[in-house]
Amino acid sequence: MIDIYIDNLLGFFNKGGFVLYIVFAIALFLWALLIERYMYISIEYKKFRKALFEDLKNNQYEKKFKEEIKRYLIEDSNMKLKKGLSFIKTLIIVCPLVGLLGTVTGMIEVFDVMAINGTSNVKSMANGVSMATIPTMAGMVVALSGILFEKKLELSIKYHTDKLYLEISKVL
Repeated sequence: MIDIYIDNLLGFFNKGGFVLYIVFAIALFLWALLIERYMYISIEYKKFRKALFEDLKNNQYEKKFKEEIKRYLIEDSNMKLKKGLSFIKTLIIVCPLVGLLGTVTGMIEVFDVMAINGTSNVKSMANGVSMATIPTMAGMVVALSGILFEKKLELSIKYHTDKLYLEISKVL
């Protein structure tokens, strides 16, 4: 049963050409980074916040430095939350462009077939057109799904930053 799915997947990759493998590699890397960020927020960030508030409760700061300390702690937390976010955005932008590279290579194949055959043989041109559309579609799908989860990640970061600001304001 699983052999059928693997054969279909390999057939899909063969139809899409070498560019589809590049799109797939970018997608894997993008999703690994997104999953890492979500795991950081749900696991490591909670530990960071707990240690931060224990430190704040144990130390007594002078009133004249409280605003600077609060600003520093918020910015430090924000930098930790946003780590790798700009690279995620870059990968999202690159995906459709790599897909368009598949369009160009597929169209080159179509023109090669036309040049070799000297006619517009529809059957031989169909493979090149397929090679042109599949990587473009795959790049767009990866980019669209990446955008959705990246925007949710940004909202989550903003929420955690604002929440931390309010909680630190209560402590300091």
